[in-house]
Amino acid sequence: MAYTTLSDKELLTLLAGNDNQAFETLYRRHADALYQAAYRKLPVPHLVEDLLQEVFANLYRKRAELGDIDNIKAYLYNALRYRILNELRNSLLHAEHHRKLPADTAAEAVIRYDLQQLEKRFAGALEQLTERSREIFLLSRRDHLSYKEIADRLGISVKAVEKHMSRSLQVMRHELKDYGLSGVACLAVAQYLLQ
Repeated sequence: MAYTTLSDKELLTLLAGNDNQAFETLYRRHADALYQAAYRKLPVPHLVEDLLQEVFANLYRKRAELGDIDNIKAYLYNALRYRILNELRNSLLHAEHHRKLPADTAAEAVIRYDLQQLEKRFAGALEQLTERSREIFLLSRRDHLSYKEIADRLGISVKAVEKHMSRSLQVMRHELKDYGLSGVACLAVAQYLLQ
């Protein structure tokens, strides 16, 4: 069966029957456009990827309940939009909370220390990657190249880039799990500001 020729509705029906290839086809069909739309609202690549992964993981978890959806594209965009809004709301609440804290030197020292520890963990996680995975990760995250641009630059397939990034993100999530999403976001913002 040629899954790429099937409509979204047909793929949803197959997905409800636990057809993993239908899920992969839906992902390939919609992920890039969703990523681009999300990146315009939240220009932090790894956060966008995490939110996008959450949307598709939730789609897979609810696969048996999706029979009434007529427009999966709109459903995915709305799900991603709500996740972005939640992330932004949480970031604003976090920033507001920190704004209300007294800005004394002790608090600043603690923040600097935490940031240094986070940066060390991040550097350690980078060191755990193979040279090729590290190169691909930095081209994606630091230089903001798309997977296709990375593949073209390195003379490898997009699928190979995806595999390297998947492994790299797995290492990063494991190494930075103690800091949570807010710690990773703080590191991204700090790195952005220090450029």
